[in-house]
This record gives sequence, structure tokens and C-alpha cells, in this order.
Amino acid sequence: MSTIQDLIKGVKSLVVEEDETPAPAKGVKPTVTSPVPHPAFALPPIPTSGGTAAAPAPAGSPFSVPNTTVLDEKVYQTVLAKTNFNTTVVGKSVIKYYDALEGVIADQSARFKAAITQAQKLENITPDQVLATFDQLQAALEQDAASFQRVADTVQTQQITARQTKISDLQKQVESLNANIAQLQSELATETANHANAVTQYGLAESRRAQEIAAQKAQVAALLR
Repeated sequence: MSTIQDLIKGVKSLVVEEDETPAPAKGVKPTVTSPVPHPAFALPPIPTSGGTAAAPAPAGSPFSVPNTTVLDEKVYQTVLAKTNFNTTVVGKSVIKYYDALEGVIADQSARFKAAITQAQKLENITPDQVLATFDQLQAALEQDAASFQRVADTVQTQQITARQTKISDLQKQVESLNANIAQLQSELATETANHANAVTQYGLAESRRAQEIAAQKAQVAALLR
């Protein structure tokens, strides 16, 4: 993209938001440091019933984009804070001159071109630098996405996979315990029956022998008379 018209189309893809985080100067690739854990994981659970609409962007500005809907506005704001054109050195300069021409130049295209001309004349900010700033923001977004994915993978491993593994291990232990219980129950039934039979048989044997001893005693006593 090298023409002003292409530049305007590119700038129209931005969101107007207030932020204090500056973007790096031309030629310096931005470095995005992701907090640990990522802010997205510090948010409360997201309702499954629907999303939250982002605040409408101001109309009539080349720095606005069509209103969109995000699932959780707080998540979006953490991403926007790291990739906001309006807080970069180039963005602040262009917007400053653009806003200064409000009421002076009515046509948006002419006003934007004049702002670029002023920024280039007074601060050596060229249209190519403006476009390069978007490339830097895209690179910052990709770095943040990669950082988020690393955190997400860690959370997946530590908080989800670990619990799934633990559940699987416990289920195996339960299955093993149930098998042991079934085995013990079978052994218990057998041993209980054996025990009962032994007690019964011994009782019968004892009773019979007691009767025999009594009979023998009576017989010997009779012989001794």
C-alpha cells in the first residue's frame, strides 16, 4: 500500500480507545511481554448465554472501525492495550494534526491528507511510517497470541490434563478395589460356609462321642459290680 487512498483504507481498520502504552518507533520491532498468568485467565467465568457488545466507535473518524461484538470486553481490552494505534508515537502525531483540523477542513479525505502532510513536515512522519506502524501492531498481536497460547497450553496441562489423568488413575484404582472386593466377597462366602459346616460337624461329632463315652462308662460300671 503506497497511495494515500490505500493508507486511508488501512487506517479505517483501527479502534478508537484511550491507552497509555506507546508503540515502538519505526524500524524497532515491538516486544510483547505476556503476564503470567495471562490476564484472560484472571477473569471470572464467562457466561454461556451470550456475549457483551463493545462500545460503539465514534462515527466520522478515519480511526474508527465498525462496531463488533466480543465475548468478554475485558479480554478484548487487554489485547487492545498492546496493539492500539492511537497510543503509538506515529498514531498520536497523526491524530493530533487530524483533530486540530476539525472545523477547518470538512472533507474527511482532505483533512486526513492534510494531517499526514503536517505530520511529515513537522515531525518527519511519512505515510510509509504510518503503514509500518500497523505492521508493528500486527507483529505485536501475533506475539501476544503466541504468548497467550503458551500460557493456555500450561493451564491445559496443569489444570485440565492433570485432573483428567488423576481421574483416570482413580478410576483404575476404583476398578482394582472393586475387583478386590468381589474376590474377597467370594472368598468370604466360601469361608463362611466352610466355617459354619465345621462348627456344625464338630458339634455333631462332640455330641455323638459324649453319648458313646456315657454308654461305655455305664457298661464298665455294670461289669465292676
